Amino acid sequence: MRKHQNWLGYFWIMVIGALFFTLTACNDKVVYEDVIEIGQKAWTYEQVVDFEVEMRDTTAKYDVLLNIRHTNEYAYSNLWVWIYTSFPSGKLMKKRVDLPLADKQGKWYGNGSGEIISTTIAIQENAIFPEIGKYSFKVEQNMRVNPLEEVMDVGLMIEKRAETTEE
Repeated sequence: MRKHQNWLGYFWIMVIGALFFTLTACNDKVVYEDVIEIGQKAWTYEQVVDFEVEMRDTTAKYDVLLNIRHTNEYAYSNLWVWIYTSFPSGKLMKKRVDLPLADKQGKWYGNGSGEIISTTIAIQENAIFPEIGKYSFKVEQNMRVNPLEEVMDVGLMIEKRAETTEE
């Protein structure tokens, strides 16, 4: 009976270790992730969401993604935003981006849980951060309505791309 108890203990240690490894291995690409709630589900022009990211690796390539969470009652198939990127040196880039949220038939692209839809959209792939230091990403809604109803929150995620070898 004692051998059986020892074996069972080792078994659970292996299961917990494998589970821990699996959970941490899935997220090793993500170098930054944050979400900012839009109060009252009504995003105004004045409510610019701001993400500050400390970047240290100037040689790696990254994917920069926005996550938009909205309700089923969101009235549009897309979302226009201004994205302002500030570099550590003070350089500023401004870009207007169209974020598609639904197809022509009105089917949401994102994943849903009841009334809530979450869509992750790449806004820049293979990005390089050429300066070491703090970057700021500001996102401002740029639709024709103010406030923009049924937007719950906006998130930013930066993932390190897998290194590829060229032959």
